[in-house]
Amino acid sequence: MVFVMRKLDQVPQTLGEKLRALRRGQAVSLDMMEKATQVQRSYLEALERGRYEELPEPMYSRNFIRAYARALGADEQYFIELYEEECGLCDLVEPMRAPRQKVRRGRFLIWNRFVKLGLIGLVLVGVVSYMGWQVNSIVAPPEVVLFTPQDRLLTDSAAVTVEGYVDGEATVYVDGQQVVVNDDQTFWVEVDLERGLNVILVEAERRYSRRASVERHVVFDPEESEQGITSVSFLD
Repeated sequence: MVFVMRKLDQVPQTLGEKLRALRRGQAVSLDMMEKATQVQRSYLEALERGRYEELPEPMYSRNFIRAYARALGADEQYFIELYEEECGLCDLVEPMRAPRQKVRRGRFLIWNRFVKLGLIGLVLVGVVSYMGWQVNSIVAPPEVVLFTPQDRLLTDSAAVTVEGYVDGEATVYVDGQQVVVNDDQTFWVEVDLERGLNVILVEAERRYSRRASVERHVVFDPEESEQGITSVSFLD
């Protein structure tokens, strides 16, 4: 019988070893961590292997560590402190591995302030634009489409049918008189004509909106009897 001696797993010492042990202890794969943290797998592997030179700026690396710990329910601050101990508070620059010059805190504060003000400005512009669009949609006049009569008509009938469609819930007036609008937003009404030229005015409005208006010109001539309704030309 052959016995195989296996070394016991050593207690994780480095930040990367502890992160990897924590992940494996919860049976979480790197692919699952990539989806949970929204951090590229290559960066997660670099963290676990301690290859900090393959990571972006330390500010992003700290955010990666926070996201990693948060996804596994661990203490974020504990792992950040491990990172600071291993890398030092003074960040290193590739390729010379020389200490990065300290940057005054005020510069970051000013930059963050500009970023915040910019974001607030974008939000305000978006809100104002949305409100303007809403107000414009409220005050915009409804669309009116007339099916009959056609414009510039000649008829020998003393009455004509005005039929049309209005967009949305609106009140419709024909020659100043309110007419009934059906459930499908259509309407119709008989209009009495006077001898000669008649200008039929159709208007529609919603609450708080401007009023839309459409005109139809109809000539009533009792002596016209060939087809009952024909077209007629008007001089502009």
